[in-house]
Amino acid sequence: MTLPATGLAAERPAYDAVRFDPFAASLHATRLPVVLTDPYRDDDPIVFANDAFLRLTGYARHEIEGRNCRFLQGPGTDPEARRRIAAALRARTDIKIDILNYRKDGTPFWNALSISPVFDEAGRLRHFFAAQADVTERRQEMQAKTALLREIDHRVKNNLQMVSALVALQMSRVSDEGLRETLSSMLRRIEALATLHRRLHQSDDATRFSVADFIEDIVTDLVGATGRDDIAVVLDLEPVRVSAQKAAPLAIIVNELVTNVLKHAFAKRPGRITVGIRQEDGHLCLEIADDGPGMPETESEETSFGTTIVRMLARQLNAPLIWSAAAPTGTRAVLRMPLTADS
Repeated sequence: MTLPATGLAAERPAYDAVRFDPFAASLHATRLPVVLTDPYRDDDPIVFANDAFLRLTGYARHEIEGRNCRFLQGPGTDPEARRRIAAALRARTDIKIDILNYRKDGTPFWNALSISPVFDEAGRLRHFFAAQADVTERRQEMQAKTALLREIDHRVKNNLQMVSALVALQMSRVSDEGLRETLSSMLRRIEALATLHRRLHQSDDATRFSVADFIEDIVTDLVGATGRDDIAVVLDLEPVRVSAQKAAPLAIIVNELVTNVLKHAFAKRPGRITVGIRQEDGHLCLEIADDGPGMPETESEETSFGTTIVRMLARQLNAPLIWSAAAPTGTRAVLRMPLTADS
């Protein structure tokens, strides 16, 4: 925890000594480690620490009162966490953050730190109130879970690559064009999932991550596989984060929509494909557009297998998918997926 000097000595308001009251008694008695600091004294020192804070850190009261809380920092403390805390103190705003701190004996622990400014009736800053909680066990469980998920993703990726190689081998031995196209479509879907799991394996958080990363890879791979240099790709991808379980359906949807564009919009002409991701009104918005000849005036009675997959997965994600004409020419597909708490 870092409570740097705030340079407020000249603004220090006059007030009487704090007398006993039920609130002060509860601060002493609570099992939640808490401290109060005085931003009007040099280096914003601790002026109150309850017994729970002493038990958490291993220090005696006389060893901490009058000192800035940065004595809890150590070699593993994240500089970015320090910067965020210092910025919140300067702005006199609340902050909640997990930070690596150290006890008196040098033992590291993860501290779920919550800091709030305390103002008097006149709106003047009086103290900073900081509550702590040891969440080391929770962090270790999360790290173990992430390591397990990363290993699973790695194995799934390897298995998908093996399946992909088998499908490619089968394609090389098939002479029927219709069957070859079916196998090729299946191969692209497998490769899209393999790309997703490769990104999951590389992600710091194996439970949720930015869809922009794997969508860029999928689009680039699909266009590159055509061997054409007359198709321009425009990517406008915000780093919207979703849960890992929703990433797989999204990967297949992107694969199918882009494949459809490459197959029908640019069959005999150059063109441009635009792929966008943005967060809007609590939704992830995926937009894929082309400048091809556009949609047919009448919809075919026969729905392709790819379109069936896209509609099925969109329903699974509770995400409306709308196709429309793009201006001045071309087709646009827009998917709006709700970003719930787990995504």
